Amino acid sequence: MMWDAGAAIFWPVLSVTLRLARVSFKAALELFSFYQSEKIPMRRFLLGVALLLVAALPASADTVLIAPSEPMTPGAVINVQIMITNPSEDVVEVSILDTVSYSLTSKDASVEGTLRLITVAEAGAKTLNPGSFTRHAYEFEVPGQWSGTGRLALNLPSRPTTLVEIAAPSIQFADLSASTIERRSDDDSVVDAIVTAVDDVYEPDDEGPFGIHEPMYFVYGLNPDEIKFQISFKYRLFHNIKDSSPLRWLQNLNVGYTQLSFWDFDSASKPFRDSSYKPEVFYDIGDPSDPDGLLLPGLGLRHVRLGMLHESNGRDGAASRSLNYAYVQPEFVYDLDRPAEGCRDCEWWELSVRPKAWTYVGSNSDNPTIGDFRGHAEVAVRLMERNSRQQSGLGLMASLRKGDAQDKATLQIDATTPFPFVQKLFTPNLHAQFISGYSESLLGFNQKDTRFRVGLGTRW
Repeated sequence: MMWDAGAAIFWPVLSVTLRLARVSFKAALELFSFYQSEKIPMRRFLLGVALLLVAALPASADTVLIAPSEPMTPGAVINVQIMITNPSEDVVEVSILDTVSYSLTSKDASVEGTLRLITVAEAGAKTLNPGSFTRHAYEFEVPGQWSGTGRLALNLPSRPTTLVEIAAPSIQFADLSASTIERRSDDDSVVDAIVTAVDDVYEPDDEGPFGIHEPMYFVYGLNPDEIKFQISFKYRLFHNIKDSSPLRWLQNLNVGYTQLSFWDFDSASKPFRDSSYKPEVFYDIGDPSDPDGLLLPGLGLRHVRLGMLHESNGRDGAASRSLNYAYVQPEFVYDLDRPAEGCRDCEWWELSVRPKAWTYVGSNSDNPTIGDFRGHAEVAVRLMERNSRQQSGLGLMASLRKGDAQDKATLQIDATTPFPFVQKLFTPNLHAQFISGYSESLLGFNQKDTRFRVGLGTRW
């Protein structure tokens, strides 16, 4: 691969060099003949030769290496940019390589490696017009045993170079706890036992405890003018526990918070018509964040969620609404035409089915008939475009909820897709939502509405 890349650079350079030598030699002979016939001073003659050599130079492109300015984590895979510009007044041909070798050096160490083009389809020949440029992202795996400032240079003829800063390994929590507790405790044996117990179960988790819980969106609809938005987060209480620890079952214990609000733009004061505040605690049997983890592969069962949720609109008097319920929610996942492992830039469709059943806990005195409209079960079906870089594309989700009363059903359809052309810079997705039925808001749970809204949302 690198031989092909070297050949792609060597032959154009050799051709340009020969052309330059031929043109320069011919021009020099003609100028020297003119110098002899006209008896031009040698100083002017040499100046004319220099100008001809400059004019004979071919148009060329400049290559610039761009790396993140913030310190890099050892062992992490980050993106660096290779930008090729054409500062000349002529059209030039450049080659976009799928791999580029590099060297990382400092005063004490040196290491070599390879950058890999993220979008392989971009590799090949490319034409650059005068004053234009092209930029491409490459994967750079930061060396694990490295810290401090280094010079990152590409093994190309122009030798583009940049400085990078690699962070030193962080102090582990258990080490810090030991040094702190031991200085403050009079009973070293108790401290040692505590520190040892923490060390036995502790393991850093790069993903962190926070995550998105339910879909988040900000959508707008007409008749009446109203904005509906939802924010939702979850927090893992014990995320730094080793998989080998007997306490690993605590890893999947979460708390969550969801807020659903309706902002009335049709009224003069633009008040919030209603809001639902939903704190909850839940436990996942299985890992819902693992795209390849299945509890029962034969059935496609990824995980089962058990939870307890409180929902209230935070109001008092006749407008007060609140309820509590316990629920169970399995998720079944099926990959449609998923390619084999190792494919770097492949796409497929993921189908997930999430039935949910619940029972109301405690008194529903604020809304005793809510079960007739909201019922005790729903099912959500989601079709999502996935790719090998674990990014999502177009997504469709339909949920159907059946009330206990015979004709009280609710259908909600959501669609999301990244914005074309700017998805690398603009993070939110385009989000559209249609709902027809009951209990969209807690205040009006017994009122039937049909609404269509469109706006922004997070990627699923």
